[in-house]
Amino acid sequence: MAHTAPTHEANVAETSLAAGMSGGWLWHMRAWRAQNRWAATTQQIARWLAGVTPGSTELLLIGASGGWMMSSAWLQRFRCVRAFDLDRWAAPVFRHRHDAALQQSRTVLSYQQLDAVQHLPQLLHSYPQAFVLFDNVLGQMRFVHRSLDAAQTQLHSISRMLRGREWASVHDAYSGQKDVALPGQLPIGPLLTVSPRARAAAEPQFSVAERRWCAQLGVRGAWLDHLTAGIFPAGTPVQHIAWPFSSAYQHWLQAGWVRP
Repeated sequence: MAHTAPTHEANVAETSLAAGMSGGWLWHMRAWRAQNRWAATTQQIARWLAGVTPGSTELLLIGASGGWMMSSAWLQRFRCVRAFDLDRWAAPVFRHRHDAALQQSRTVLSYQQLDAVQHLPQLLHSYPQAFVLFDNVLGQMRFVHRSLDAAQTQLHSISRMLRGREWASVHDAYSGQKDVALPGQLPIGPLLTVSPRARAAAEPQFSVAERRWCAQLGVRGAWLDHLTAGIFPAGTPVQHIAWPFSSAYQHWLQAGWVRP
């Protein structure tokens, strides 16, 4: 089965899919129903997070949503978690899922309904020592803006603002329509390091390992590019994770931890 290169052109189905991921009760209902399908992905994210050991005991969690794929055990390592999301349903769902664990570790949780991406400069200034984690946010920027150029400009701006900070992100890199003819078992993604050449390229530059990973994921036709290829600095180890979002769509997640 041939797999074509990522494309910047979003079709109607993908745009609708992104809208469903942006929050609201529909998103939380979908996530609740999909827990079994997402279980292997959630476990892989938890294993990756277990290896993320920031120096700070204070966390800024950007786009926390309901914490459906977040590790309670990892959150417990922090003295204070400040979570932000635009969705008014996110805070009660997050607390329902993680409060018991956080109370056990005496982790103080504050949750604010806020567009944390727009207010990122103020948040970074207000909490200069905090570790920053973007949770399924950066890959959605292409759906926030009317033009792809505006989305890429904002992603580059975010990357510049974070220079010198310790931060991490789990986000969509690519997504596409699933090829149901391929086996349904979730493949284990490679851990690769961002190369200077790939970081500087205008278009995504795939290594042999990444092309092999593309084939294992099983997408019919072209991948949709979420424009996040240049978000991590060169030298950042990036874990690739498969996310069977629905019976129709496959997502390729990337998780990276940037140390100053």
